[in-house]
Amino acid sequence: MQIAQCTATGEQHGLMGVLPNSVPFDDFKSMKPADAEKMRKQKKDDEKLVWARYINRNGINERLEKPYCKYAGEPIQLWKLIPEQKYQLPMGFIKEVNSDDAKMPVRAGLQSVDGVSINSSGTPLAQDESIRIHELVPLTF
Repeated sequence: MQIAQCTATGEQHGLMGVLPNSVPFDDFKSMKPADAEKMRKQKKDDEKLVWARYINRNGINERLEKPYCKYAGEPIQLWKLIPEQKYQLPMGFIKEVNSDDAKMPVRAGLQSVDGVSINSSGTPLAQDESIRIHELVPLTF
């Protein structure tokens, strides 16, 4: 059971709520037995709670508000993370936030974002890049 966390100003963060999931868990019955066993092990690993610190590359005023539900039948968890705070999170949530799919694309030819130059020289980007905005750093993995 998670205890609600609050900042000194009264802003709540961490696990904000849990919603029921109407999709029943099928124990991976549609998969081959070897694949189903692999998925059961992965599910057990993804459910493990670990401590991590949240970092936001855009600054300390940015928040990450994200629902998490990886497998059928699991409740939908609603998370709100504040930079530089420590959280006890499911390993699957950490993998999802830190995945390469979660990186923000920056397109070639871009010179500035909101008046801030992309390159220190002020020249446009030569090729597409991907940058990580949200990251969860391990404390006890």
